[in-house]
Amino acid sequence: MRTVTVQLGGQEYTIQPLPMKKAREWRQKLEQPFGAMVKVLETADTIELTNLGSIAGVVQTFAGTLLGSVDILLGLLFAYAPTLAADRERIENEAYDEEALGALVEVLKIAYPFGTVLGLVTGSKTNRSET
Repeated sequence: MRTVTVQLGGQEYTIQPLPMKKAREWRQKLEQPFGAMVKVLETADTIELTNLGSIAGVVQTFAGTLLGSVDILLGLLFAYAPTLAADRERIENEAYDEEALGALVEVLKIAYPFGTVLGLVTGSKTNRSET
């Protein structure tokens, strides 16, 4: 079982992978916020900014989805890792968004272990440590 170690607010935390059923349920929680963000970004280039009304509409769309996205993603991080959730108050008071989003990237690597699968298919070895 592969674990990841992340640092948040000057303290290290080890995150264990979730069992398959819990991991699947967690991944399903990603669908709504990521789907909404992708949809906003996909339509951004098709919006014509010809008047104040259309500009206001774009701002409103982005505000509702993208501006709250960091908090949504942080919530997903805490939902995945009980060790982080147990220390959430300290982390929120002492860590930075960039650290937390980096930790989420590490969580995504263990929640979606495609690197391992790709290595098996191609025959290449990964540089991941097994613990």
